Amino acid sequence: MARDLRLFYAFRLLATSYLWQPCFLAFMVSRGLSFSQAVALGGVYSAILIIAEVPTGAFADRIGRRASMMVGAAAMVASSAVSYYAHSIAAFGAAECLAAISMSLCSGADSAYLYDLLSDRGVAHEYDRREATASAAHLIGAAAACAAGGMLAEIDLALPYLATGAVAAGALLIAAFMHDDGPRVPRVAQVPLGTELGAWFHHMREAVRDVLRSGRLAWLVGYSAVVFVLLRATTYLYQPYLDAQSFSLREVGFVFAGVNVVGAFVAHQSHAVRRRVGDERLLWGLLASLAISFVALAAARGPWAIAVIGVQAAATGLYSPLVKPLLNREIRDSGRRATVLSVESIARRAAMALFLPLAGLAGAAGALTLCGVVGLGGLIVLAIASRGPTPRQDRGVPTRVGAEAVD
Repeated sequence: MARDLRLFYAFRLLATSYLWQPCFLAFMVSRGLSFSQAVALGGVYSAILIIAEVPTGAFADRIGRRASMMVGAAAMVASSAVSYYAHSIAAFGAAECLAAISMSLCSGADSAYLYDLLSDRGVAHEYDRREATASAAHLIGAAAACAAGGMLAEIDLALPYLATGAVAAGALLIAAFMHDDGPRVPRVAQVPLGTELGAWFHHMREAVRDVLRSGRLAWLVGYSAVVFVLLRATTYLYQPYLDAQSFSLREVGFVFAGVNVVGAFVAHQSHAVRRRVGDERLLWGLLASLAISFVALAAARGPWAIAVIGVQAAATGLYSPLVKPLLNREIRDSGRRATVLSVESIARRAAMALFLPLAGLAGAAGALTLCGVVGLGGLIVLAIASRGPTPRQDRGVPTRVGAEAVD
């Protein structure tokens, strides 16, 4: 199992190491797009993810999580190549579609792969700690990618896309050497290829029912959607915000890298923090600090701005290792685990698709305040929802994870 874990961590390190992240807005503008068009492409990305999430989650359950991860890495290679040659909004739209398919094939499948890898060996209780380590590996890879991408962008704005394609190819190669988990849906439940799409929709319907039947799971999905919007928004807002403060592309890359380094450290320590502070306090503290930080960032300048970005970086590191274990412990049927996680991802992406047009209308500066409003509004709605009878109050890290999890 140690070898499989090392390969999994390496995959997480490389699979989402996008070197274009600190410079994609500048690159699109250099190819003739406006800020509002670039943000609109983010809406296209979210829309494609919404369409693809459940079918690709069902694909991961029925065919294998490793196979899904491999195809996802290949799709990112293709997306990077299309972006490199793109000179129109249509071409960039095609690249965004490929990137969305890549993310949907990996999102959920990787967490489900890790959980079942541990569960099959009787150590599911280690998932929280292993997910934290994997999240830290992902953020370390993202930090190195952002630093390198900023430096490459000062040479040529297109170079980070070529480098991202090469890194994604490395992730594909690593996944090829991982343990082949095979299909998680029993063979007797599978159907001929001609009716596979119908089986996917049935699988999706059952996964949605799983979410709706569990008040706690539905609440966590809503919480994840609000926090995700705030964290994802920084990808679009930091670049123009830092550019307005005269940061060079290299410096923007280092800021993005710093965000990921701080996030990696917090992710690595998250298991211990959860035990010390408790999940419920962290859930509320994470959302409250994000909402306040965006209001502060709109007015901050110089070192104060970097300090506020540091708070958001810590939230980035805590989000996944806090929310994913809580989601996984509420999923009762492992045969639908990747699909349920895809349903959660759909909720996040739908929220992002609704947010991005508003951000484009508000402009880069106004969108910071908009994020604060979304955070505070989400905090109020979730607080009201938590007063219902179904959400369970978890005091800390569960001693076991999965269908038999206990507090």
